[in-house]
Amino acid sequence: MIRTTRLIVLAFVIVSSLSGCSKNETGLSQSQIEKLVLTARPGNTTPDIWASAIRESLVELGQPVDKAHVCAVLAVITQESSVSTSPKNRKMADILRKKISTFDSTKVLSFIIQKRLDQYAANGRTFRENMETISSEQDFELWYNEFTSAEITKPILLVFNKDINDLVTTIGSMQVSVKFARNYPKKPSNVGFGTIREILYTCKGGVYYGTAYMLDYKHRYNDWKYVFADYNAGRYASRNAGFQKMLADLSRKRIDLDGDLLNYAEGNNSRSVTYDTFIELLKNKGKEFDEGSVKKDFDQEKRYDFENTYSYKTLSYMHMKKFGSSIYAILPEIPLSSPKFTSRNLTTKWYAMRVKSHFERYMRRKI
Repeated sequence: MIRTTRLIVLAFVIVSSLSGCSKNETGLSQSQIEKLVLTARPGNTTPDIWASAIRESLVELGQPVDKAHVCAVLAVITQESSVSTSPKNRKMADILRKKISTFDSTKVLSFIIQKRLDQYAANGRTFRENMETISSEQDFELWYNEFTSAEITKPILLVFNKDINDLVTTIGSMQVSVKFARNYPKKPSNVGFGTIREILYTCKGGVYYGTAYMLDYKHRYNDWKYVFADYNAGRYASRNAGFQKMLADLSRKRIDLDGDLLNYAEGNNSRSVTYDTFIELLKNKGKEFDEGSVKKDFDQEKRYDFENTYSYKTLSYMHMKKFGSSIYAILPEIPLSSPKFTSRNLTTKWYAMRVKSHFERYMRRKI
């Protein structure tokens, strides 16, 4: 009887253990994610590497490995790089020429730079010749690092604060900010050893930090398009644009729906049209408030806790009372401008809907 009881207990432990393993392995399998990768880029020669990078990143970041999250990550990768660790960009050579032209502020500096351009790089061609072959951010970075390695060149360019971190600020398959990756507290596995920039140029590193930026923050969005907009415009841009829309409705004034509640033009935050309009609205409605407290509320606009402030709750209540509902989020109307692409009057709203179209296509794929 005792032996039978022991066998039953042992069997229970084994079954429980197996169930636990099964639970830890929930989500899409490697082969299923590979099918989605091939949907995004037919003919991709390394779908297994991309699938591993996506799956491992989601697991390590504590995110679900379900179809929606995999497709969301893949949709951004598609939009940012067409599933490439170092996306091609024919404008990079032009960007470099323009950057160099800004250094030619004096005859002495111009002479040094032009002389350096005619010197030979490690591949036996001059730096001027190599400039014509630059077709990606990584090409740009490798060229620039070698170009500035000379004793006469690097000190001068650094005086102008023009090291590679100033010239190329977003890199990798998801075009994530190098600054974000450098400050992010968690680190990815299976990326080897190297600088944060070198890690971002790896498949896993680029996917990991891009996924972290897109998913590792708290919000109440009910549609992926707002997450995609935030990825482009900054976290909580969609929620803050919703705040601005409610303010515009109540004040009947035109407010740019850009997701910035304060003015960041000078580097530090300061009063903005949104802030001044909100203060005016409170006064017109006879609300008792402390302006110092309101400023502290607005200082939290880049955090989830802004939703718990007097300013946010008051405006939401006023909008609900007058219009029957509040607005949590809308797509920001921010013009996209970057030397990396030719503008066609594109906006963050366009970006979010473009990425969502990729997402919906991948979601329809039977795996």
